[in-house]
Amino acid sequence: MKQRHGLAHIRPWSAASASFPFSIGFLPAAIEFTDKAARGFGFGEAETAGLVLAVEEIFSFYLKQLAVGEGIDLVLENDVYQLRLTMSFRVADPDLSAFNLTYRADPNDEASLAGLGPMIAARSVTRLNLDFGNNDRVRVQLTREKDYDLAVALEPPARGKSAGPVALHAPGPEDIMHFAALLASDAGAAVPAFLARPGMAADMLASGAIGALLASAGGFVLGGVTWRRLNEPTIELFGPYVFYEDAGGEVFAELLDAAIAQVSRSGARALLRRQGPLPGFERFFDFLGELKLKPPKETAQGGVVWTHYYKQLREETSGVVYAAPRFAGFLRAEYGRLCLPRQVRETSSSETERPGASLLSVEFEHRRSLATLRPLAAGSDMAENLAAHLALLERDGILNVIAELDAGRPASTAFAPALYGSGFSPRLAVPDAGTGDLVIFAR
Repeated sequence: MKQRHGLAHIRPWSAASASFPFSIGFLPAAIEFTDKAARGFGFGEAETAGLVLAVEEIFSFYLKQLAVGEGIDLVLENDVYQLRLTMSFRVADPDLSAFNLTYRADPNDEASLAGLGPMIAARSVTRLNLDFGNNDRVRVQLTREKDYDLAVALEPPARGKSAGPVALHAPGPEDIMHFAALLASDAGAAVPAFLARPGMAADMLASGAIGALLASAGGFVLGGVTWRRLNEPTIELFGPYVFYEDAGGEVFAELLDAAIAQVSRSGARALLRRQGPLPGFERFFDFLGELKLKPPKETAQGGVVWTHYYKQLREETSGVVYAAPRFAGFLRAEYGRLCLPRQVRETSSSETERPGASLLSVEFEHRRSLATLRPLAAGSDMAENLAAHLALLERDGILNVIAELDAGRPASTAFAPALYGSGFSPRLAVPDAGTGDLVIFAR
């Protein structure tokens, strides 16, 4: 038995694993394991088929690049609302170019057509991530979320003055679904993806992946707040959201205080909030910075101010960050401003480049016309790869593009010179939000 995401829910048997020789004769076994394990965890045809296809394509593609006698390890983890499959194997200088969103196969180019497999794999799952270990070990992590319907907006009912005193309570699955529907009626709210899909919020609550508190009075849900573990040291807060006029901000304050108290008992080192401003409550947080996002063309709203706040709950740990000179200067200034015990050492991006192609992941948030670029692997083509992604996003009409560099991953920070060269600049640092600190670049 194990505890997922550091929250209070414990689930037995949430993972299955298998190991095979990495040879063509064991491809059917790898496919069968993925299919049976996904269905055994209760996932349907769409999620299972996507993972099975990704395993088949990645297995087949890298099979041609391996030495005889290698093995492959598969671990499938069940988070109730999503499946995470990790494929771990040893391969020197793996070809990663086809995992990029910009990859296009040329029917007249045999080498280009060889990349169809990983291209299909990357598009058949929700997210793809890569880690590189010692001795040429590669870990490919494939995440496939369940398909959930978007919330149907539910207007908060009229509330009389005699509704009774306000009480805070932990919601059940039906409560969180009702809360998400109420939240959908507020077009201006900064709503995370899981609250935009009530079924997803209910599954995440049941699995312990999120925590939540609702404020009610006389049967009316006045508002609520949710949180989830971003990584081992950091929990991210969403809200509080209040649906009725809140004289003096009392409901907001009660929800915020209660959420911080619960998060503080979780053992997390830090609390992060990335939404709008917190008027009247800024003194309880460190201000990290803000980004101004352009509104989607189909809305009449003005630009959105995306404010980042941070609250230290435990003593900060020290660390070492390697960065190119210009980027190192920004980090030193931010670490000094935030009193973070970090040592910044200057390096060049060429020291962390792999031979061959670099890799960028892209996460879309269409409600805000936002694309977030995350470097997964450095390579000799970083500037060209970044330019190709930016051109694609511009053609698709994406108005806001940011890049997240993980200061704990040299393959990520190696992209800093290419970002500077494309007109980006670092805007803020988010402590302990990735493997190390996240640094947000924007134009």
